[in-house]
Amino acid sequence: MNRRLLLIGGVVLLMLVALFLVALEPSDPTTWSADGTRISPTGSSPLYPETSGDLVAWEEHGIGQVTQIEVFSLINHTSRIVSPHPSLQFTPSIWRDRVVWQDKRNGNWDIYLFNLTTGEETPICLHPAKQSHPVISGDRIVWVDERNGDPDIYLFDLVTGTERAICIQPQTQYDPDIDGDVVVWEDYRMGYETAGDIYAYNLSRGEELVICREKRGQWLPSVSGNLIVWQDYRSGRGFDIYLYNLSSKEERVVCDEPARQWLPKVRNDTVAWVDGRHQNWDIYAFNLSTMTEYPVCTQPEDQGWPAVGRDSIIWQDYRGGKTAIYAAPVPG
Repeated sequence: MNRRLLLIGGVVLLMLVALFLVALEPSDPTTWSADGTRISPTGSSPLYPETSGDLVAWEEHGIGQVTQIEVFSLINHTSRIVSPHPSLQFTPSIWRDRVVWQDKRNGNWDIYLFNLTTGEETPICLHPAKQSHPVISGDRIVWVDERNGDPDIYLFDLVTGTERAICIQPQTQYDPDIDGDVVVWEDYRMGYETAGDIYAYNLSRGEELVICREKRGQWLPSVSGNLIVWQDYRSGRGFDIYLYNLSSKEERVVCDEPARQWLPKVRNDTVAWVDGRHQNWDIYAFNLSTMTEYPVCTQPEDQGWPAVGRDSIIWQDYRGGKTAIYAAPVPG
């Protein structure tokens, strides 16, 4: 074939590839739009975002019959699949360049870790029982573990390479979170009639703490530094958002609007949650420094599962009839 024709054909192919890649690129997240800017690529089906620094991880459900973990960079505006293994991969958590998730490649749920810098994948827990809901902070990973017959909280230390139980009390311990030396979870040791309490464990002191045992139930704790938040049903009229300060040992209400507020996340001075005050799911936040509440996204469609990063709030969004991941800057 004529070299010139080959050259022209090659140029056309490169142009088509470039157009395809542009079509997959999301909006530039540094150009913020009202009610957030989409960061997940066109054609994706993402759920349950988590964030650390300038990276966002989520479950990607748009890959054939499997679900894999995808990571997006708010700086480079690029995304990548973390592990190419064709298995079910759920509930990601990210800390800097490390991503953890629950993985079913071995026929049951295990915990895996991937280092984005080195490209190295590491199994963290391959016990035959179910392990789920991992969360990473620094060199520590916590998760829910059912090896003892009911859900407990376990921890793995990447520095020492050792695993240990954090809480193996009777009944269920669930939905852990960790930041630094503090692990938190919801706990049913007092019986399911209590509908759940909030407990914490200080790793440096080896001390377990009761954070909240109010009636009607507390769920889904999140921790950042000395601050713990959760959704609370003590009022009996709907979920509210509460906060406990480990330093001052003081509890306070963050939001008790008559409508339902749930799925709170905290980082530094920002608390974000899902809010139903407008008869649909919106994202609201509260600045603990200025004591100011503000709407993050109030689009008519539902928004859910917020995550608070260093400079941004991330969530899953249902506008357009399909899930996408959106981001907005933290005010101030």
